[in-house]
Amino acid sequence: MIKLERMKFRYIFFKVALLCIVLTFIACKEKSQPVSQEVKKEMVRAEEITLTKAQLDNAKLSFTQLQEKMLPVEINLNGKVFTPASEKISVHVPMSGYIKSLPWIQGMSVRKGQVIAVVEDLAYLQIQQDYLQALSALEMAEGEWNRQKQLLTTKATSEKSNLEAKNNYQRQKIEVAALRQKLKLIHIDPSVLSSEKLSSTIQLHSPVNGYVQTVNSNLGDYVSPQNELLTLVAVNELMVSLNAFEKDLAGLKTGQTVIVTSPGTVGKQYPAVVTQLGKSVNGQGNVEVVCKVKGGLGLIEGQFVTGKLTLQTGMASCLPEKSLVHFEGKEFVFLREGELKFTMVEISAGVRNNDWVQMQNTVDLKGKEVVVDGSYTLLMALKNVAE
Repeated sequence: MIKLERMKFRYIFFKVALLCIVLTFIACKEKSQPVSQEVKKEMVRAEEITLTKAQLDNAKLSFTQLQEKMLPVEINLNGKVFTPASEKISVHVPMSGYIKSLPWIQGMSVRKGQVIAVVEDLAYLQIQQDYLQALSALEMAEGEWNRQKQLLTTKATSEKSNLEAKNNYQRQKIEVAALRQKLKLIHIDPSVLSSEKLSSTIQLHSPVNGYVQTVNSNLGDYVSPQNELLTLVAVNELMVSLNAFEKDLAGLKTGQTVIVTSPGTVGKQYPAVVTQLGKSVNGQGNVEVVCKVKGGLGLIEGQFVTGKLTLQTGMASCLPEKSLVHFEGKEFVFLREGELKFTMVEISAGVRNNDWVQMQNTVDLKGKEVVVDGSYTLLMALKNVAE
């Protein structure tokens, strides 16, 4: 019986203790609720500041409103220097032979008309010999035809003999003309050729002012017309290929001015002009923009460059750059709400150019006076109030 009463007492004690705990928790929750609301109100008030008349006079604030401006956009496009096919020359021999002289290494400059290679072969002598012999035979054939014409006038020869002499003269004339062109093709002047001036070598001359891009043969190599000896690049014209994003394509057009810079030529700027826009978008979402560089001395093919272009956009609602304040990684402006009261509002900035910034959240700013000079003074004052 006593044991049963003890169990009953413990059960009542447990219920009373549990009731006390619940009542304590409810009381704590009711007390914490006003504190949370008070903090929230304080946070709201932290975005607003009211100055005294003396503080306003010392702050020397100036104001503006949203302004509509034509805001150009500057974009930087990356790309490479390249040489158009018309400015890149592959040097080949016109007729097979052995390389006797090839004094070039990559990057060396060449002048137009300068000897860039000497090639030697007995076949060159044979062509010269054939030409001189054909020239001599032509003189004999011409003399014989003239003699036959004179004899024909006196009926001392037949018409057949006259025609044979004429045909022989024509054949020799054709052969001489063909050999003369062959000599010109291998860079031998037939007008100065004689039995005392025969050479087993020919010279190759540079057709442009430029530099040697690659050397593909060695001294002593036997080369044919299919083998490339050198690759020359003319310095007359350089091009750059820039990669533009598809979204910027609408603002690009031929004739636009581009300022090209390169890490390899620090401090130098090269003016260029857009000459061609790509007709397709590649897998990375880029469109090729081809530009012609004016006076690209110092740039070389394959060099990485950056091109700066200015795109014209439509009218935009803007504020001066100095009206913005930066705080905790965001941008804000101060709006005048009364003579002494100001509110800090977060803004969404768009395009920036020439100390003006496009405002994208214009609804919050239309018709409002925005602080320009003294905006950071207000920010410091607001932070002190919040603390």
